[in-house]
Amino acid sequence: MDECDIGDIRVLLIEDDEDDYVLLFNLLTEVPAARYKITWTQTYEEGLRELKKGDYDVCLLDYLLGVRNGLEILSTLEESPMRPPIIVLTGQGDYHVDLKAMQYGAADYLLKDEMTGHTLERAIRYAMERKKSEDALRESERQLKRLSSALLKVQENERRMLAAELHDNLGQLLTAIKFNIEGVLARMAPSESSTRDLNALIPNIQAAVEQVRKMYTELMPTVLDDLGIMATLSWFCREFQKDHPTIHLERKFDANEHEISADLRLVIFRIAQDALKNVAAHSRADSASISLTGENVSIRLDIGDNGTGFDVSGVMSTACSNCGLGLMSMKRRAELSGGSFHIDSSEGRGTSIMVRWLLNAVTPTGDWT
Repeated sequence: MDECDIGDIRVLLIEDDEDDYVLLFNLLTEVPAARYKITWTQTYEEGLRELKKGDYDVCLLDYLLGVRNGLEILSTLEESPMRPPIIVLTGQGDYHVDLKAMQYGAADYLLKDEMTGHTLERAIRYAMERKKSEDALRESERQLKRLSSALLKVQENERRMLAAELHDNLGQLLTAIKFNIEGVLARMAPSESSTRDLNALIPNIQAAVEQVRKMYTELMPTVLDDLGIMATLSWFCREFQKDHPTIHLERKFDANEHEISADLRLVIFRIAQDALKNVAAHSRADSASISLTGENVSIRLDIGDNGTGFDVSGVMSTACSNCGLGLMSMKRRAELSGGSFHIDSSEGRGTSIMVRWLLNAVTPTGDWT
């Protein structure tokens, strides 16, 4: 809703009783600080049609509309961004109706017999101000989401650049050094004193080459593009098991590769990568599991461990600036890609993470990679 002049407020009144319409009209004319342009509709259908136009600053909605009631309109338009603030009016107070109206997003709930021009004007003014605040908050959330998406894109681009540098420069330089030393050794007599020292360098250089290869593969796994998410997760699990032999890792991958877009594959890999690194670094677990499965029209990623666990609310709290950054990163990746993220953990009971994507609701390619 655009910010409107306080002197020209567009009001939609959905009221089936003409006497109540006259009452409300007269109450609004008593307010000297504002002018109200009132559109009156008498039926559920007409009121719903007018609300969907998005032309009003506020709506006064009678609870009883013949055989229908105003809560049905609230329920129908609950998630509509075009909906103006709606004030429910009723002839008799009912706590349960009041509570239900608030649950459906009503801005206020007023008894007709207790209304004055002042109370009605104040309810309208407060409802409009609250709507502006809510719209501003939604816009801030949209901007934050765009910023988070942009930051993830920058992060992935930096990983690609670093992986390329490691592969094309440092990796090849170490390989060249190894070949040169081996060439020198081939020309040297076995009895020369420096032969043993040079031979001792070969395993160290080879270990460095392997470490660089592992680093650039984790930064940007080429197998993800070449063979897909199932093969990439299998490879990563094998590497994890080699690096952490004291943690038994169970794995199950049973999803349709062709249903998962290239961008979503990368998101799944990053979440799995971060989650298993957390298991190794913090959980003190001796057993963990990971699964990626297809469920009708959805994809589900589950990761769990039998470790020490933690207080989720404390770790994810904004009061702790350095806590839960990895978890929040996983959650943000999941949500930006159209998924839902759930974590369950408590001290002494291990941790489980579940991420689920509805295949027909995944964010379009390019918005969150």
